[in-house]
Amino acid sequence: MASYKYVYFALRGRGELIRMVFRLARVEFQDERVDLEDWKHIKHNTPTGELPYLEVNGKRLTQSLTIARYLAREFGLAGGSNWEQALVEQVVDTCDDLRAENAKIIHERDKNKLNELKLKMNDVILPRYLDRLSSFLKQHGDKYFVGSEITLADLAVHEVMTTFLQEDPSVLDKYEALTEHRRLIEHHPNLEQYLADRPVTIV
Repeated sequence: MASYKYVYFALRGRGELIRMVFRLARVEFQDERVDLEDWKHIKHNTPTGELPYLEVNGKRLTQSLTIARYLAREFGLAGGSNWEQALVEQVVDTCDDLRAENAKIIHERDKNKLNELKLKMNDVILPRYLDRLSSFLKQHGDKYFVGSEITLADLAVHEVMTTFLQEDPSVLDKYEALTEHRRLIEHHPNLEQYLADRPVTIV
C-alpha cells in the first residue's frame, strides 16, 4: 500500500482538486497545509520552489494537474479506455483554462483594468465556458461528464465553479444540467461531509 503525503497552501487554489480525488477514492493521505508565514521557511526544501507537491513512498511529484491525473489513474477515476481518458482530460483542461482566465482578475491591481476584466468575465468568458461544459456533459456523459461513473472531470468542474458561485450564487441558474451535476457531486457519499466541512477560502 502506497504512502501519500500531499503538501499545499491552506486554501483551495490549484490544490483542492487533488484533495477531492483522495476523498472520493477513500485513500488515506497526509494533508499538510502550509500557511504563508511557514512557506518562506520551507520553500527551499520543495522540489521546484512551488506548491503543491506529492510524496509517494518518499518520492516527490510536482505540478497540480500532473498529480491529479496520476492519482486519477491510480484510483480508477481517469476513464475506462484511452478515449474516455482523453474526454476526461478535455474537461479538466477546459476547467484549467477557465481558472487561468479568472487568475487575471485575482492578480490585477489596476482598478480600471480590474473592472474591465470582471465585465468581460461575466458577459463573455464565463458564459462561453459554461456553454462548452454543458455541451461536454450532454455529448459524452449521462449524469456524469464521461460515461456513467464519476471521474476526475466531474471533480474539476465542481472545483472550478466553486469560486464563481461564492462570488455569485446565481451563476448556474440558466444551466440546469450543470446545476443538477453539481448537486450530484455534492451529495456523493464519499464527498458530502468533506465538502460541507472544509474551510471556505476565496480561491
